[in-house]
Amino acid sequence: MKWTAVTPMRTSIPLSVRRWQNRSCLLQPLRCFGRRLLDDDRGATAVYVVLGLTVMIAAMGMGLDAGRAYIVKSRLSSALDAAALAGGLTMFDASRDEDIRKYFRVNFPDGFMGATITGPSITVDEGNETVLLRASADVSTSVMPILGYDEITVVAETEVTRKMKALDLVLSMDVSGSMGESAGGGQSRLTAAKNAAKELIDILYGSNETKDLLTIGLVPWNAKVKVMVQGQSYVHSQRSSEAVPAFTNPENGQNQSIVWYANNSPVPLLFEPPSGWKGCVFNRYKDSDGDTNDADTHEGPTTVNGVNWPGWAPSYPGTYPAPGDPLSLLLGGEPVSGDDDYQSKRCGLAPKGSDCVSCPSVGITPLQSSKTAIKNAVNGLSSGGNTNIPAGLAWAWEVVTPAAPFSEAVENPTYDRDQAIVLLTDGINCPNYGDGYKRVFGSCNSNTARQKMDARLRKLATNIKEQGILIYAIQFVDSDAEQIALMKDIATAPEAPYYYYAPTGGALKSAFREIANHLSELRLSK
Repeated sequence: MKWTAVTPMRTSIPLSVRRWQNRSCLLQPLRCFGRRLLDDDRGATAVYVVLGLTVMIAAMGMGLDAGRAYIVKSRLSSALDAAALAGGLTMFDASRDEDIRKYFRVNFPDGFMGATITGPSITVDEGNETVLLRASADVSTSVMPILGYDEITVVAETEVTRKMKALDLVLSMDVSGSMGESAGGGQSRLTAAKNAAKELIDILYGSNETKDLLTIGLVPWNAKVKVMVQGQSYVHSQRSSEAVPAFTNPENGQNQSIVWYANNSPVPLLFEPPSGWKGCVFNRYKDSDGDTNDADTHEGPTTVNGVNWPGWAPSYPGTYPAPGDPLSLLLGGEPVSGDDDYQSKRCGLAPKGSDCVSCPSVGITPLQSSKTAIKNAVNGLSSGGNTNIPAGLAWAWEVVTPAAPFSEAVENPTYDRDQAIVLLTDGINCPNYGDGYKRVFGSCNSNTARQKMDARLRKLATNIKEQGILIYAIQFVDSDAEQIALMKDIATAPEAPYYYYAPTGGALKSAFREIANHLSELRLSK
C-alpha cells in the first residue's frame, strides 16, 4: 500500500465579498471593529491569567490576614492559660490580680503582631476555687479592607479550677516554752503559728468541710510528744497488754514478751503505763554504744543493730521533787517562776524515766478529713517545755504513713498521692533533763550536746525523704545561722517552697500560704 501526502486546500473569500466588506467598514467603522474583535481570539489566555491572578492574590491576602488573626488568638489563649494558672496559685493572696496581669503581659507582650488588646477581665469564685479570664484582640488587616473589613476581632477565655491532689499532710508544731514569747504585733509566737496553720488548712479545704483524698494530722511537741489521741482521755483501768515474741527490753535489759497499750493510744509501750500518765514517751535511743543505736531515726517497731524496739518507753509523772518537798531546800528554796536553772537542778535529782519537763497538753491528731476537727486541734495548742525537734519530726513520720502504730494513711493507693510534713520551730535543739533522750546528751548549754541532737535529726530526715515524703521546714523568729543551716538540710530542698526563714508573724503567715499553694495542683477546666 502506498501512502500519499495530501496538501490541505486553503479556503479563500471571494473577491466580491471582500470588496463589499471593505466598503461596509468605511461606512460603519465601529461596527466593523467590534465584529473583528469578536471574531479574533488572539490574547484571550492573557485575560484569563490576569483575572485568575487577581482572584488568587486576593485569596492569598485574605488568608494572610486570617492567618495573622489565628496566630494572635493562639497566643492570646496561651497567655490566658498561664495567667489563670498563676492566679490559681495565689488565689488567696492580695497580689493575685496583679500576678494574673503580670503573667498575661509576659506571655502576650504589648504590640504583638500589631494587635490591640482588651482585658483580661478577671472573675474569681473563691468558694468554688475557680479563676475565669477573658480577653479580646483587634488585628488590623492588609487586604480585607477592599471587602470592608479593616480589622478582625478574636476572643479567648480560660477557666482554672484548683484541684487538690490526694494528700496526706501532718503539721508538726513546736509548742515549747519560747513559743509563748512575743512575735511582735501584739501576739505570741504560738498565736501567730496557729493563725498561719489555720489559713493553710482553709486554703487546702476551700469552702468545704471535707475534701476527697485530703487528710491532715497534727503532732504538737516540746521536749517529748504526747502520743495519746487528741480528745480521748486516759483511763488507767482500761490499759491492756499484748503478747509479742520474746525480746530484751533495751531500756532495762530484762527479757520480756509483752507490750502495753493505753486505752487512748495505738502506741505500744515497753512498760505498763502508770496511773496519772500524761501520755508522753521517750525517743528510742540508748547511749551505750554511741550513735550506732539509732532506732529513733527509724519508723515503727523496729530492730536496729541487733537491738529490738517493739515499743516506746512511757515517761513517769510525779517522781521529781515537787515544790515544798524537803529536797527543794537543797536547791535554794521554792522555785521562782521562769527559773529554768532551778527546774534543771530539781530534775537532776529525779530518775531518768521521770516526766521532769512538761508533756504537751495536746495529743496527736491522726490523719483525718474534717477541716473543723483539725482547726480545733490547732486552736487548743499551748506552750511550755524544752525543744526536741527529732521527736516532733519522728512522730509526724509515724502519723503520715500507713505503718503501725498510726495506720490511718491508705497503703498502696491506686491514685496519685503526695505525703508531706510541715515542721515549724522557733528555736534550736535543747537537750536537757527530762527531755525525749533522758538527758543522755546533757544540757542545751553544751554545744556538743546540741550537735549530737542535730546529727540525729539529719539522719531521721534523710530516712523520711528516702520514702518520698516531702518535708517543709520553717525556722520562726530565731535567726541562728547554725539552726538555719540545719533546717535547710532537713527540708526537701534548701529554698522555698520547702524551706523558709520567717522572722515575723506576717512572714510566717506568708510561708504557710505559699506551702499551701504549692500543695495544690491546678487543672484547666475550659
